[in-house]
Amino acid sequence: MNIEGFHSQADEKLVMALSTHWMKYVLPTVIFTIVMGASVVLLIFTRFLSTEIQFISGLSLFASTILIYLLHHWYFHRLLSEAMEDIIITTKRVIWIEESLYVCDNMRQIPLDKIQGVEAEKHGIFQTVLGYGTLWFDTGGTVTTDTNAIMKLVPHPHRIAKEINQLLRMK
Repeated sequence: MNIEGFHSQADEKLVMALSTHWMKYVLPTVIFTIVMGASVVLLIFTRFLSTEIQFISGLSLFASTILIYLLHHWYFHRLLSEAMEDIIITTKRVIWIEESLYVCDNMRQIPLDKIQGVEAEKHGIFQTVLGYGTLWFDTGGTVTTDTNAIMKLVPHPHRIAKEINQLLRMK
């Protein structure tokens, strides 16, 4: 198996490859909608001021145009930065990928023999109803326990944790 940037060992088999939950698109979309609404209000404000105060009208038109331009570029950058396969589970290790165009390209991995346990968490009504949550890997101190051992926005985290625990029992 050879995914770009990922090289497997000879006896390593792919168990599962999945993307993080679609909720990762909600916050950027809400921000886009709110700021776009504010930009449209600013454009309407510009129309009403165009005959009375031309300097403020021109400034308002310039600001709203720049805001719309930057907002569209930010939003589509966020959408295009999302990878299709964010989490890869093999018979030897768990790998998760964090990418953002031109900003970051991180690949974290934990060998299965370093994992002592996996915890799945869903907190709140959104996570419970929409079926996503967090996975935390107990590595017994062999891997730092900050963000390196925590996966967020995992779809069906209890099912994924069960799969990983089955792999751990086979070792």
